[in-house]
Amino acid sequence: MMARLATAWREQPWLRRSAFVAGNVAAALVAAVVLVMPVQAFFADRDARIASQRTLLARFDAIAAQQTRVEAAVHEADAQVDHGEFLAGTNEGVVVADLQTRLKAVADAAGARLRSVQSLPPKTREEVRYVGARLDVYGPLAAIQRTLHAVETGNPFLFVDAAVIRTAPPVNMQGLPNATAQEPVIDAQFDVFGAVQLKGRAP
Repeated sequence: MMARLATAWREQPWLRRSAFVAGNVAAALVAAVVLVMPVQAFFADRDARIASQRTLLARFDAIAAQQTRVEAAVHEADAQVDHGEFLAGTNEGVVVADLQTRLKAVADAAGARLRSVQSLPPKTREEVRYVGARLDVYGPLAAIQRTLHAVETGNPFLFVDAAVIRTAPPVNMQGLPNATAQEPVIDAQFDVFGAVQLKGRAP
């Protein structure tokens, strides 16, 4: 039997070629399993890590892109303080005194007569501290309107939190700008508040 196979092997070259090809194919398959597939797995893992790092880098870029916006917001807040949008002072007592002086000057410039101005208890809203004063004035309707307009449109920003307005008995209006002796008189009380910026502290 073995002799026949040996004779057939020698007499049929195609059989030898087939066996050679089969051996090479088997060797190639073994090489693919042992060498190629681990290399492919390595590159696949590397590509996955690169994709993950690119995603992380994109997030970092998005965060870095916000830096300019954050810095602009900080500068805007600083500019608001510098431009006098807040009532500024070393302490709340000083701030309230300045507010009362300011309100007196506003009423006088508007042509109203001052009855009194007194401090109000401070308030805190959304972590912002406010101090206030009650302005009690009287005069012609136009003078009261000018007073209110000056309070609400000037710097620093002031807010009328409450108001009481009523007609008053006629009084001697001499000395009031643009007023006549018989002109109706308005009594008005305004509770005025403003945000506080103590020196060295955030508002």
